[in-house]
Amino acid sequence: MRRAAFLFIRLLPIITIFAFMTARYTFAQAIRFNSEITSTYTNSKTELKTTGEKIKSDSYFLEQRYNVNLSKIIYPNLTFNTGAIFQWNNSHAETDGTDSELEERTLRPFVGLRLTNPVYQAGLEYRRTEINEVNPDSTNIESIRDEVEALLGWKPADLPHTSLSYFYTHSYDDPKTADTIEKLLQVESNYSPWRGLRLDYTYIRDDTAERVENFDTLEQTHFGRIDYSHTFWDGRLSLNGGYNIRYNTLEFPRGTGGAAEVSLQRSQGLFSLDNTPQDGPALAVNNALIDGNVAASAGIDLGLNGDQTTLANIGLDFGLELDVDQIRLWVDRNLSNAVANSFSWSVYVSPDNINLSTWTLVAVISPANFGTFENRFTINFPTVKTRFIKVVTSALSPLVPGSNNFPNIFVTEMQAFVTVSEAAVQDKTTNTDQNVNFGFRVRLGENTSAGYNLNYISQEQDPSDIKNTQLSNTVFMNHIFNRIFSTGGRLERTDTSQNNEDRVTYQYSTFLRGAYLPTFDQTLTFSGENSKEEDDSSDVFSLILRNNAILYRGWSAFLDSGFNYNRPTGSDEAQRSMLLRAGTNFEPNQMLSFNLSYRLREIYQPEKSTQADLNIEAFFVPTRSLSFNASFSLVERENTKTSTFQNYVFTWSPSPDGDLQFIFTYTDTLSSETDQRQTTLGPGFNWTISRHFFLEIFYNYIKEKSNTQIIETNSVFAKLRMNF
Repeated sequence: MRRAAFLFIRLLPIITIFAFMTARYTFAQAIRFNSEITSTYTNSKTELKTTGEKIKSDSYFLEQRYNVNLSKIIYPNLTFNTGAIFQWNNSHAETDGTDSELEERTLRPFVGLRLTNPVYQAGLEYRRTEINEVNPDSTNIESIRDEVEALLGWKPADLPHTSLSYFYTHSYDDPKTADTIEKLLQVESNYSPWRGLRLDYTYIRDDTAERVENFDTLEQTHFGRIDYSHTFWDGRLSLNGGYNIRYNTLEFPRGTGGAAEVSLQRSQGLFSLDNTPQDGPALAVNNALIDGNVAASAGIDLGLNGDQTTLANIGLDFGLELDVDQIRLWVDRNLSNAVANSFSWSVYVSPDNINLSTWTLVAVISPANFGTFENRFTINFPTVKTRFIKVVTSALSPLVPGSNNFPNIFVTEMQAFVTVSEAAVQDKTTNTDQNVNFGFRVRLGENTSAGYNLNYISQEQDPSDIKNTQLSNTVFMNHIFNRIFSTGGRLERTDTSQNNEDRVTYQYSTFLRGAYLPTFDQTLTFSGENSKEEDDSSDVFSLILRNNAILYRGWSAFLDSGFNYNRPTGSDEAQRSMLLRAGTNFEPNQMLSFNLSYRLREIYQPEKSTQADLNIEAFFVPTRSLSFNASFSLVERENTKTSTFQNYVFTWSPSPDGDLQFIFTYTDTLSSETDQRQTTLGPGFNWTISRHFFLEIFYNYIKEKSNTQIIETNSVFAKLRMNF
């Protein structure tokens, strides 16, 4: 690390002199500097109920982060960039007279050139990352990564746009426990010969050498895609279709019986907030989880400001059943060891993703490995074959040391892998995934529309000689009878052939809607699924009546009631249940609003049980500078204690422009699953001193009670941010 710092310090004056020597060609320049200094002090007292023993501990965490960037336009369209990030973390903890200390220093210098104009793009950049962990009680660890990135692009008018990227990465450490060289070549081309038609092609070559294990892998991927969509006859007919193919090979040019991870094709990303991960409701589609961008947020916050009352269910749909044994979950920032290790990951799988789904727990991983250089969790578990998979976790707890440094931790990407050994595949494995889709929607009249969708998926693997196919045909229709009544229906047949086993599934739904008044409407929905295999079958259906009403200006309400029937595969017994949902939103004026929702589910077979959920929220904003927020949740399950959550937030901004803001929070959580009660309260303030300086200070008192212990924690958090 010292050598790199010395080299960068010596090179920086040379780089700066070179930049100013070209000042006569310079059209713009920018120097940016920002820093953050964060400090957290925590003391806690733990009392063990069984023995009466008391354990005291104190911890101190200090983080300093400095970032400087210099950008100069040397020639027209040619930009020179250089800079560095330096971060220093120091943590000290003392528990009953036993001290522990950890120091971590990170240096990230970079230098690069970028050429950009409407037709040509080119770039060359070098980055280095050095992380030095100093622990007086163990061996010091120095992790180093050198990265070189080269880019060429060509975007001519009315011709295919093409880009070529090359990445060279060398990661190693001291002592020599890891030494990896990765060479990645990526070629992308896209073309739109006419409106509505798009052609895409991508080639990726990933050559990885594990020098410590003397094991190499070569992975090559070809991906082609054709998409077409258009409307005809003044919008009466909408047509869309597409075809894509992914051809992937994994080779072992040189090895000693090692193994590699093969990425799996993902059909959809999924997400929901739900405290009952073992059953429904269905996870909603979130394709930002599979868009390939590991930097952009997918809208899922696992930080301190995330949902502290509800579990995050983050999942994938593969389209067909696949073997999987690893999930990689990317986040938008680097995490401290204490924060990364505080997350517990429960892995669930399911053959479907519907409101009446049953999810099976595969493993609980705690902690999961968090990357040294990549901001990602690697969650390994025993190999399972499934179409749907999800990991379930909770937002960052305020009890975790240094948690105040991470108000937000946004999930950016979710990937799935299966481990393939050299011996199992005889030096090479090949995967071919194909997908064909076609659909149209036609307006038959002013009040009637209908359509058809076809989707075909094929997956082949060699040398295992696996071939799986799935063909789905869907028809749908919507009709408006008059200004009050409307209806619609959907029928889908899916034929699946997998592992020489055939399955036919029918999914159906229909609804009747009555809008009797501008302020009142009802919808009756009947939906279900029937699946038949060679020796077995399953049936699921539900009937739900939904009522929506506007009772008064600013006052609305809903009431849902329904019946569910579920007979799973391999069972002769069916589960029958009744569902009741009710809620209201009341806004008597601009200063005050209330939200209330209640759900009751009664299961009659095979055993009678009751599940109830209640949520209440209130917002009061008497002035622009003063606001109150309160929420209350209750979860009740048969034969278990009731879980409750209370949260109250008070905010006051004494300055007219809101530069100074005082905040007071109180939270009380009672969990029936862990039989714990946690109370958190504390004041704090945010102060924008000027456009260059920002100060944030918070105090928290946390008390946690369980059957075995009582923990009381006091913490003070301060952050000073500077921008120039």
